[in-house]
Amino acid sequence: MTVLGDKLGEALSAKANDINNFVWKGPKVNGVQEEIRLVDADFYQLQKFYNHCNEMLYNKDSKYPGRVVLKDIVQDQIQRCRAELLIRWLRSEKQYTTTNCLEDLRAIISNNKEELTQDVIKTYAIGNIMNGLPIEFERVPISLVMDACLDSLGVLDNSHLTLNFIVKMGLWFTPQDMQKPVSEGGLYKKDPETGKAVNRLEVVTKELRLNPSISLRIDNTGLSYAEFRSMCRLKRDKYANLTSDQLRLLSNKVLYRFQDQCEMQAKQWQDKIAEILKVAESKGWDVTRNID
Repeated sequence: MTVLGDKLGEALSAKANDINNFVWKGPKVNGVQEEIRLVDADFYQLQKFYNHCNEMLYNKDSKYPGRVVLKDIVQDQIQRCRAELLIRWLRSEKQYTTTNCLEDLRAIISNNKEELTQDVIKTYAIGNIMNGLPIEFERVPISLVMDACLDSLGVLDNSHLTLNFIVKMGLWFTPQDMQKPVSEGGLYKKDPETGKAVNRLEVVTKELRLNPSISLRIDNTGLSYAEFRSMCRLKRDKYANLTSDQLRLLSNKVLYRFQDQCEMQAKQWQDKIAEILKVAESKGWDVTRNID
């Protein structure tokens, strides 16, 4: 880096670490968002902000989980999708029934009681005791494979996979999407007046009955039309009732993208905590302790 570049970098770093530039933004009310400089906040305000950040990170409420908690929930969902896919693969590719799989797993656990305890099998990978598995299934915990055999994986709670999140992933149409007629599940539709193809994004909006105000966009990392349609129609249901295509899409793409969003949001709250603690330290306050 040049001398000028070094100087600019130092200036930007100094500005970013200047506590006088740290701001807390409140919720928007009637389109207006109030702001307060952290250095202007009193002790109780800073402590309130600090506690709010921790709630946004670690809250264990099932309806409003913190970002760190939600990330773990999503990781569990990924593994449950793969556990269900695994037993389907064993049935179709190896003619290995769920009953046989369950009985064999129970026998292995019974013969290794000291090593394979109930706590251990919650994290012990199936790939350690079963050979020849596709790589995506190797790390699924034994306990989840057993649950899948018993149809006990539970229900996929997709409440966090909002339409807004799905839309933000974007769309990337395959040649098949572009050329297949709407009547056959594609996006090709001729405008009767102009004779030209109707804009595919408009077709998506109409076919999926989306609100016209929703702004769809093309993105080369986005979902195909079939994938987008599948996610828009995804309902809260048992893992065993989801299609294999839905399970693969969730475990290989959509849930990972959501985890990335959780990580980004978690970092924002963690950065804000760091700012609050810097300001509190400058004032000789400990906002991490509760005061009755």
